[in-house]
Amino acid sequence: MIKKISNKKGQISIDAVLAMMFLLMVSIVVYQNVFNTVGNIKDVEVVDRINSIADTFENGALTSYSKNTIITVELKPMGVKSYTIYFGNKSIFVNTTRTIVFIPNENGVSVDTSQISDGVSNTGLNLDNTINITCGNEFYIQRNTSIKITSQ
Repeated sequence: MIKKISNKKGQISIDAVLAMMFLLMVSIVVYQNVFNTVGNIKDVEVVDRINSIADTFENGALTSYSKNTIITVELKPMGVKSYTIYFGNKSIFVNTTRTIVFIPNENGVSVDTSQISDGVSNTGLNLDNTINITCGNEFYIQRNTSIKITSQ
């Protein structure tokens, strides 16, 4: 018997090339999504940390006022990232460990920053009931408080 010669010998290689191209396209899409997600997760972690710093600052001020006690709060940078806290008419640049003291008064609380030798400056703004924390030029978080926060 004579065997028939198949005319579909080249079909296997074309299918293999198409399958590899399809896998390559799918991998590119998946890798792009993974890299974007990792970048977004890093941003979310920084925002969450800045939010917790705002909570600490606000809770220190509210607790000092409501309990009528002097409270000391230690602020630390986020690893190598620094941030700036704006309150009243002052700003505190936190790039090393900073210790601030909340002192209650009849109108709210005043923040004593006399222990900080550098990193405190006048802003010229009047943020009586507002805390504003900026992290570089990336973003800021602003909180309205129920008490007036001034500087000493």
